[in-house]
Amino acid sequence: MADHRPSSSKKPPPPSPPHPTPDHDSRLQFLEHFDDIFKCTICLIKLQDPHLCPRCSKLYCFDCISEWLLSESEQQQRMNCPNCKLDLQLDKLVKVRWFEEVQQLQRNRLEPSSSTAAAKKSTGSNGVEAANITAISNAAKKKDICPKHLRSINFYCCTCKLCVCDECAVADEHHLDHTFKCLDVIYESNLQIAEEEFEKVKHYTKKIASLVEKVERNMELVKKVKEEKLKEIRSIAESAIEGIERQVNEKLQKLQGHKYALMAEMQDVEESLRIMEGEVVGSSRSQFIAKKSRIFKECNKIRMNPIKDFKQIRVPVSLKIEIPTIYETGIFVIENFSSFDDNKVAYSNEFTDTFGHIWRIMVWCVISEDQMGIYLELVEGLPCWMECRFQLLHPDTKRIIHKRIKQHFDRSTQKDWGFRDFVALKTILDDNYLKDDDSLELLYHIRPCSSGGGDLE
Repeated sequence: MADHRPSSSKKPPPPSPPHPTPDHDSRLQFLEHFDDIFKCTICLIKLQDPHLCPRCSKLYCFDCISEWLLSESEQQQRMNCPNCKLDLQLDKLVKVRWFEEVQQLQRNRLEPSSSTAAAKKSTGSNGVEAANITAISNAAKKKDICPKHLRSINFYCCTCKLCVCDECAVADEHHLDHTFKCLDVIYESNLQIAEEEFEKVKHYTKKIASLVEKVERNMELVKKVKEEKLKEIRSIAESAIEGIERQVNEKLQKLQGHKYALMAEMQDVEESLRIMEGEVVGSSRSQFIAKKSRIFKECNKIRMNPIKDFKQIRVPVSLKIEIPTIYETGIFVIENFSSFDDNKVAYSNEFTDTFGHIWRIMVWCVISEDQMGIYLELVEGLPCWMECRFQLLHPDTKRIIHKRIKQHFDRSTQKDWGFRDFVALKTILDDNYLKDDDSLELLYHIRPCSSGGGDLE
């Protein structure tokens, strides 16, 4: 029987899209001629359950070749291959295990691949990421050649976990009874996993960047307290000023250390990511398959490194001066302010003054009366008279709200130990006192004082 091959008289494939790559063009032509290439040499129609002759590699439907051989055996003692005419037994036929994968590839030839769709999606949101995915896809176009048979590597042996050519798959005894999959399918699957791993690492760096922003804001608050304290102690001896500078420097150095460590970690992660992406871009498909386990382990190793909680690295923004009559100064950050319900109460962290009293600040929102109140509570310590000053901070220093009060504290509930009507809620919302992260910043100053009460505002 004549050998069946695609002839020059066949209708040429449809025109390729503008500027096709040679690899893409040849792949498309192969898929368009799929039905002609994979045709049974006996029945001359599309292959069903294909088997091939181990001598000449000619493809036949299993039913067709079985009927042929049985017919041969009835006519003569020897059964021969219809193509090469050499001895061929039914049990010597080789089942084409990769045929279903090639069929699926042919069915999907007009559908965009998942990596192409992801690249298009990325183009709409981030041109840099789209360029990275395009570069990786271009790397996939590199043709691998089997060093043994000098044929294109198009299949993946699931048993050996190796990329092989079609000759290795059907003729190499080492791969007898092994399971194969189309290399394009395996490559696309692993490439998608790689892109997902890279996205997780990028998300990891964004979390570090967010943490850096919080550290920087923490540093700004510490500097703000420093400015207030320096204004307060200008009339005090140089030694007191030096003490403040020492405290501030220690806090800033600690925060700066956290910042540098976080930025260094972020740079290391970005460098590792750049190297891994470069490896994928610069690797052929078989090289990428060989490297994938190491790359995925590296991505997982990066993500497993826990990011510090901001609460663990933040430093108190209060500063102490070991001199009587000096204010205890700090900043109370009121978070998630817009979520406050009527009569919602928020407390600051407890802090200690130079006499051992423990204090905390309470903010109370009365939505029904459009007011936010600020109060000072004595948590622990002997009764005392205190002078309290509160400042609701604003980017415009002229709009900072200042109020001051002197009051005797003995840990009993009193109606006049703070400001029930410190500021209207409408003013907070309309005059931009809220930060971008939905927080308010309240600067407080407290110090022991002589007797005498009343609202000093």
